[in-house]
Amino acid sequence: MMKIGAFGEVMLRLTPPEYRLLEQSHTVRMDYTGTGVNILGNLAHFGLDTWMLTNVPDNRLGDAAKNSLQQFGMKTDFVGKHHNHLGSYFAEIGFGARPTQVTYQNRHGSSFGVSEPDNYPMDAFLATVDLVHICGISLSLTDATWASAKTLAQKAHRQQKKVCFDFNFRPSLNTEEGKKALMKARYEEILSYCDIVFGTPRDLIELLQLTNESVTDEKAEQQLIRSFLKKYDIEWFAGTKRLHQEEKQWIAGRIVTKEDVIETEPQLLTVLDRIGAGDAYAAGVLLGYAENWSLEKTATFGITNAVLAHTMLGDVPLTTREQVQQVIDHPGIDLIR
Repeated sequence: MMKIGAFGEVMLRLTPPEYRLLEQSHTVRMDYTGTGVNILGNLAHFGLDTWMLTNVPDNRLGDAAKNSLQQFGMKTDFVGKHHNHLGSYFAEIGFGARPTQVTYQNRHGSSFGVSEPDNYPMDAFLATVDLVHICGISLSLTDATWASAKTLAQKAHRQQKKVCFDFNFRPSLNTEEGKKALMKARYEEILSYCDIVFGTPRDLIELLQLTNESVTDEKAEQQLIRSFLKKYDIEWFAGTKRLHQEEKQWIAGRIVTKEDVIETEPQLLTVLDRIGAGDAYAAGVLLGYAENWSLEKTATFGITNAVLAHTMLGDVPLTTREQVQQVIDHPGIDLIR
């Protein structure tokens, strides 16, 4: 069975209770999260062996974060202790017309943010796993996280390990003049080492600038994605598409290879907490990739997992294979036809 690892930041999520705003709250719920944490925690619930490569503070907060990862089922052999700060964010959960609002706190100075490549046991990590997931946020957080992500991707590629990359481009982390051009160069460099990529056509147009022409239909989108796959020799490009109809929200999944395009039927969303739902789709897709499922089965499992993740509080999708399969076998009747 394929062993999966992830490189990324562990963050502290602080959530006011009962859909309250910060001004209404005197208490918050604490959860340890992050893209890699979300994906690996979900994959561990699916029965895969998973390892996190990261650094947490060398203090009690770091101890608590590491313990939380273990409770999710992932292995922490490569979770180091470095520096003394954990990046955090407040999540004010939306309801109805009010959207969820996220407020970050000092991610740049976190233990992850200040860790250089030499602060990680990369060789031992790569000797353990078969596939590495790298979050795109590490490209823009600090120069140290960029150097670490690039070094890890290069090493993994040389050792013929599979590299999975999530664009996860955050404009809020790239507001300085000239930063977007720098990010374009960094993304182009790391993509040359990647095998599976999660993203959207918007990433290819606005960040990589692969076309100057308008992309207005499915055929044009597919041509754009296929040109991206060819340029960087990528196996899979996967992502989700959100739709709105009659004040309802729907979501569909898509996987594009050089030969095939699979897009799922849109599924109706009931949203309790949407943070981490994209990671749930990624976890479902990676499960299918790891176990050599068909593209159709993989995309269906992934998008159903994402639908279920919207119904759970917290970032980490704690779904099981049985729960996802039950929904697949007994789908609701509310489908766009």
